Amino acid sequence: MSDVKSVPTDYGRSRLTTRTRWRATRHGRRDGRAGIGTEHYSRGLERGLRMTLEGLRSRFVTEHAELVDRIHAESARIVTEYDQRREDVPAALARFGGWVSEWRTEVTACQQRGLALAACADQELTHYEAAYARAGRRAAAPPPAGGAAAAVLDETWTGAPDWMLDDALVRRALLILEQRIGPAAAAAGRGGRGTA
Repeated sequence: MSDVKSVPTDYGRSRLTTRTRWRATRHGRRDGRAGIGTEHYSRGLERGLRMTLEGLRSRFVTEHAELVDRIHAESARIVTEYDQRREDVPAALARFGGWVSEWRTEVTACQQRGLALAACADQELTHYEAAYARAGRRAAAPPPAGGAAAAVLDETWTGAPDWMLDDALVRRALLILEQRIGPAAAAAGRGGRGTA
C-alpha cells in the first residue's frame, strides 16, 4: 500500500514541489507493478485534502470571528434604524458596507488558497496515475480514480463569499445597503460565483 501523506498546506502557487511529484510517481510505479488499484491512493489524498481544508477554514473562521460579530451587530443596528425607527444613518451604513467588503475580500483570498490546494492534490493524483499506467502496461489500464478536489470541495470553497453572513438581519441590512447605494456598488466585491 502507498503511504499517502496529508496534503501539505505549503503547496503554494497551484504547483507541486519536486519532492511531491517524485513521491507520487514512485508510489504510482510501485503500485502499478504490484497491481494494486489506484483507489487507495485517491482516497488517502482526499482525506488529506479534506483535513487540510477543514483546518484552513477553521483557522480562517477563528481569525475573523470578530469581523463577523461586528457585521452581525451593525446589521442589527441598521435594520433597527431603517425599518423600525425610519431614520437614515449613513455613517453606520458606510461602516457596515466597509466591513462586508473586507469580509468578502478575506473570504475570496481563503477560497483561492483552498482551490490552489485542491488543484495541487489533483496534480499529485495525475502524476500517480500516469506512473501507475506506465508501470502496469502488462495489466489492464487502471480505472480512473477521479479528482480529489471534486470529492472534497463544497459551496464554501466554490460559492459566493457571503457564506457566514447568511442570517436574516444581515440579508436585510445588505438589502438596505443595496437600496441606498445602488445594486452595482453593493454587488462590487460579491462576485457572481465567488472564486470558482
